[in-house]
Amino acid sequence: MDTLMPKNNSLILYFIIAFLIPIVATTIIILKEGLSADIAVVNVSTITLVVIMAMVHAPAIAAIIAAYQEQGFGGVKNIFRQLKYWKFAPKWYFKALFIFPLTIVGTSLILALFSPNYTPVLNLTLLTFGTLLSAFWEEIGWTGYVTPRLLAKFSPLKVGLFFGLIHALWHLPADFWGSSVFHGNFYFIHYLVTGLGIVVLRIVSVWIYTQTKSLILGWITHASFTTGQLLFVSLALTAKETIIWQTAFSCSLILVTIFIFAKNRDLNSINIYKQPQ
Repeated sequence: MDTLMPKNNSLILYFIIAFLIPIVATTIIILKEGLSADIAVVNVSTITLVVIMAMVHAPAIAAIIAAYQEQGFGGVKNIFRQLKYWKFAPKWYFKALFIFPLTIVGTSLILALFSPNYTPVLNLTLLTFGTLLSAFWEEIGWTGYVTPRLLAKFSPLKVGLFFGLIHALWHLPADFWGSSVFHGNFYFIHYLVTGLGIVVLRIVSVWIYTQTKSLILGWITHASFTTGQLLFVSLALTAKETIIWQTAFSCSLILVTIFIFAKNRDLNSINIYKQPQ
């Protein structure tokens, strides 16, 4: 267990680097180009890709640096060594793959009863599939490095909530650049409800990790959350419609979280998590 505990404030170093890279990249682009006039994912420009690439690689870069500070190259190898563990019961792959997409489609179908604009679509774009790779790089840091270290001291529920708030805050610079103009006066509401969804993402990811200790499943869970939204939700929704959808989706995710913890009450105990040897 001791080998996984952060030394010399390495976990703090991780978060500084993970936050600093996207903040610097986004600030430079805002100063050079201004805020995005439309929601960034609709019109993917070179500038958009710069921001996205800076964000998605930051957690992996931070994890490598922090792990090296802790244990040298051995610490870095320990992170990537987790990728070789993929043999788990099929039910965990099913949960990682489908919890979020099913919630996304279900939410859209309910809203479609009130407006056809919410009817699920199928957006087969390069950006949609690109989120599979972006989720991988993020989870090298979030699941591969941070999660086991936080679980060594706190219960899964506390880790999910605390880590989820950090993850939501981490999205703020790029999100503000890419969608603040689009949402206008309602941007704060947009950020609040999308941030709530990110908190649930981390809660579910931590829950699956406590049962499998799998970086692979952490990646799949994150990918299903992000890719599912880009894949099945219309990008033609107005700002008001987008916020309505995000609010309904976040409410649905809260119900999912309540169900998970009703079935797994011991997730509020620190003793549930056993560190891998």
